[in-house]
Amino acid sequence: MRRPIALTLTLLAASSAASAQTVANVAARGQCSTAGVVGISRQLVDTQLCMFPGAFVNAAPHAGINLSDSRLFTLAQAATRDALWAAARTTPLTINSMFRTLADQYVLYHSGACGLAATPGNSNHETGTAVDLANWSAAMRAMTNAGCRHPYPGRDDVHFDCPGGDRRADSVRAFQRLWNVNNAGDRIAEDGDYGPMTAARVARSPAGGFGRNGCADVPPPTPAWAATLVTVSCPREATSGERPVAYVEYRNTGTATWDTTNTRLGTTGPRDHRGVFFDMTNWLNATRPSSVDRATATGAVGRFSFVLSIPEVAADMTVSETYGLLQESVTWFGPADTAVRCAVLVHPRARDAGMADVGNGDVGNGDVGNGDVGNGDVAMADGSDDDAGMADVSSDDAEVSDAGPIEESYVNEGGDGGDADPMGGVDGGCQCHTGAGTRPSGSALALAIGALVLGWRRRRRR
Repeated sequence: MRRPIALTLTLLAASSAASAQTVANVAARGQCSTAGVVGISRQLVDTQLCMFPGAFVNAAPHAGINLSDSRLFTLAQAATRDALWAAARTTPLTINSMFRTLADQYVLYHSGACGLAATPGNSNHETGTAVDLANWSAAMRAMTNAGCRHPYPGRDDVHFDCPGGDRRADSVRAFQRLWNVNNAGDRIAEDGDYGPMTAARVARSPAGGFGRNGCADVPPPTPAWAATLVTVSCPREATSGERPVAYVEYRNTGTATWDTTNTRLGTTGPRDHRGVFFDMTNWLNATRPSSVDRATATGAVGRFSFVLSIPEVAADMTVSETYGLLQESVTWFGPADTAVRCAVLVHPRARDAGMADVGNGDVGNGDVGNGDVGNGDVAMADGSDDDAGMADVSSDDAEVSDAGPIEESYVNEGGDGGDADPMGGVDGGCQCHTGAGTRPSGSALALAIGALVLGWRRRRRR
């Protein structure tokens, strides 16, 4: 049964002379040894264990494992430890090198005295899956049977790579964090990338260690693109075909200024889907409702205004969509993709209610509009609230045919007035013909008007 092994580090204390040296000074000695950077390496190990708890365990002490140098770090990933213990049950292992920090790898690589050495940030020793064995030949079968590889025969015979994940970037992040804690005025990105900025600071770092541990309680560096939600304004309900305006406001909490070209609002859930409220004349495209209305500096509030094109529906239904922030071609940022939601209760379009015309008046809901009679309006009441409109009958509007002017108007008093004609005439109530003769006199015209009125009143009463 395996017994738990306490997390211990067997390290040689750094001398006061070494503490005055930089990591680059130690590498310049041209020795294949990490003894000169023990102080900073101890801090880097502590920082990495703090930042990534549970990532490593101790592979020693173990009955079948011997260390060629007490200064070695015995950290390994759990899968690597299990493989080493399995191999050690059949063949004792003598380990020359195991876990390394970024400072360790910097010295070994730049010393030029270690033969095959990976560039800092790229060694499997930094990820806790590699070991160098002094008795590599005798242990070959046991190591390969345990799942470890011997990748560089003839070039780096002592080296074995064992099972485990790639955590090399974590080694770089641990240094970046340690540097930032101790250099507030010269902070670098904690991105795990061993680039020129990080390399230059490793070289300048004190070999004996910094004044503060990397796990000191300090805020992480402010990202370039960051935001907090301030306001969401969307209509609660609308009708199909309408185009209400919506807007979202965010506060810029990053270090970069938002611009009106590339700082945009995008559809989410999933990201970049075609918007259900897409408006062809207002949106930037089918997945981008808007860019920020104006340039927004750090600490300021930026508004993203856009039109919602309300979709067609057959019955009342809620249509919703979510949006998020992005810097085009750089990154999405800000609150979660579900933080901004426009949920609109959509009503179908109202059907058109047609209205019929009688004469020059409108007929709707039982009303008959007033028509013109002669040069004035005549409205007749029949005991109801409805108005009876009269068709236009005047000497100015009399229609003349080729047969000559209107001779006389005849009223069919035996009829009931007939049906209203859409053009203003009365079908069957007034039969008129044209023939040779002169225009009717004023009295004849008055009789005709009276007959028309009487006919309308009789029809209404029925």
